[in-house]
Amino acid sequence: MATRPMSAEFRGFTLIELLTVIAIISLLISILMPSLSRAREQAKSTHCQARLKEFGNALAAYENLYQDQLPPAEWIANNSDREDDDVRVRYGWAEILFRFVYNEHHVIPDESCPPNFPAQRNIEARRWNEYFICSSSREKGANSGHYRAYLPFWGGGRIERNPDGTYAFGPSPYGGADRTGLNPKKPILGDANEQSERGDGDCSSSGGSCESCNRQGDDCSYIDAGEANTAGSMGYNGNRFSDRHNGGTNYLFGDLHATWDRNLRARLALDWDLNEINDVATAP
Repeated sequence: MATRPMSAEFRGFTLIELLTVIAIISLLISILMPSLSRAREQAKSTHCQARLKEFGNALAAYENLYQDQLPPAEWIANNSDREDDDVRVRYGWAEILFRFVYNEHHVIPDESCPPNFPAQRNIEARRWNEYFICSSSREKGANSGHYRAYLPFWGGGRIERNPDGTYAFGPSPYGGADRTGLNPKKPILGDANEQSERGDGDCSSSGGSCESCNRQGDDCSYIDAGEANTAGSMGYNGNRFSDRHNGGTNYLFGDLHATWDRNLRARLALDWDLNEINDVATAP
């Protein structure tokens, strides 16, 4: 006996139809994923700008209390809790601001060699909560310093030629700047390269001595004149600003507004004080 054909009401998808639907869905996903990725990165960039603005608000409050003075870009605290008074720990503007905002005293760990820049390098991560690290940073360990002060403008200083023909690259990091020394149109803070070879806590260059390490470089608190686009020994690990946000960098300026810029890092590499004179060409 011949069977009756299955009605269209109960007929399932054919293999060709299933493959067609899967292909269409895959195509839509491939089209949407780059847009979603860009949107996610844009959200991180916006969050980064908001964080820089928070720093600006904290700096404004600090200035109001300390007669229009910025905190120093770097300072060395006495370790009064230890018998070895020769041991010094390097702090920076980030540690000072954290203490100012949250009214927390810095507790130097009871270690043979206390770490430098604990907030900026995100040591004791639960305590600092990555407050000074951009959410777009790929690394959140010892090589931090993901926000750094640009010393020539943070310190309100100038690039000056010494009598012997050498250049003085900005002010000392150990002194704060007066508000009147800040240029509202020039950057004082910015995203920094998380792979910087300076600020990684490596004491090998000082022979491993804690005291000598803490007294030497390892300066993950600021970027000095001429360093904004430094390649570093491996080409990507210089002490420089980062272009992690869609090929650009977020900066906080002297008037305490934050914005994104694609070209400023390259300009600073040639003209350290942004006075329209090519400092690379004039430097001895």
